[in-house]
Amino acid sequence: MEIVLLTVRPAKSDFRLHLARELQALGHAVTYIFLKRHPEITDMATGETVRWSLPRLVRWFAVLRRRRPAARPIVFNSTNLAFPGLSILLRAISGTRWCLDLHDDLLYNLRGAARTRAATAQRLLVASSDLLVHAAPSLKTLFPRSHHLGNGSSLQPLPKTDADERHVLILASLDGRFDFALMRAAAAACPDRVFEIWGRVSQDDPAIAAALERLVADTPNIRYNGPYTDPELPALLARYLVAFAPYKVGDRLTEFIDPLRFYHCLASRTGLVSTPIPQALTMADQIVLVRDAAEVDAALTRAAADRPAGGRSWADVAKKLVPLLETIN
Repeated sequence: MEIVLLTVRPAKSDFRLHLARELQALGHAVTYIFLKRHPEITDMATGETVRWSLPRLVRWFAVLRRRRPAARPIVFNSTNLAFPGLSILLRAISGTRWCLDLHDDLLYNLRGAARTRAATAQRLLVASSDLLVHAAPSLKTLFPRSHHLGNGSSLQPLPKTDADERHVLILASLDGRFDFALMRAAAAACPDRVFEIWGRVSQDDPAIAAALERLVADTPNIRYNGPYTDPELPALLARYLVAFAPYKVGDRLTEFIDPLRFYHCLASRTGLVSTPIPQALTMADQIVLVRDAAEVDAALTRAAADRPAGGRSWADVAKKLVPLLETIN
């Protein structure tokens, strides 16, 4: 197949870049497009990247099907709700099949007019797509005709020669999903441990940044080490035996997520403790679950001792996606 993967995330932070690589490794011709005002187009076979104008990209899509009439190209649209009008236009002029990537609840916590606009865009994208795939199984309730795809990791088991069990990794997208109250209580209940937070404050939210600053200032055994990039993950995870994921429970923001950090920890043989969000419950045979701060210390000890190898790789995800794409090709 010829597959065009559309994204709105820079390659260094785009989890779908790994999927593009694995689809290429399976023998498919993959073009990876970072959609923005001046799109960046990468041929995954050669790694060559060029920058075009939007009009040139539109012209490219207009002749996309004619270039390979025997193999109808498929577009994997992972642009969230950005550029909905452009996505619908590109589908219409290209005559190609489209797969919409529903890797989360794309409406997130939007309110008011912003939510109305986003919901309209989502309805149009869903209606105009030939195939829908979702990450967390819970998304099936929002998109009944979608198929489960899930996430994965590109990591391998990592040596932990210098890791200290007392140091606990927290990979986090710091936003409304992060349970600051639980994190504070867990640190107080585990005074001999050091909790090291790595991640970016989402959208530079001033309220989240202030909450993080207070947490670190008030809690001596919590450290904030700043953001990380995808290429830094192997070196980062090699430094820790165990990780903690303090997600809010019973919150819509965590009901539909399929956290990449779950797969990174499992692939790298980093023990993992998480609160029981829906996706963690589906992986309870590999993740140690805690419901309150009093359980955290014992759970971290257990997770550090029992670090099962496994988890899904992006190669697994690609092999699952191909048959789904073939149904619409």
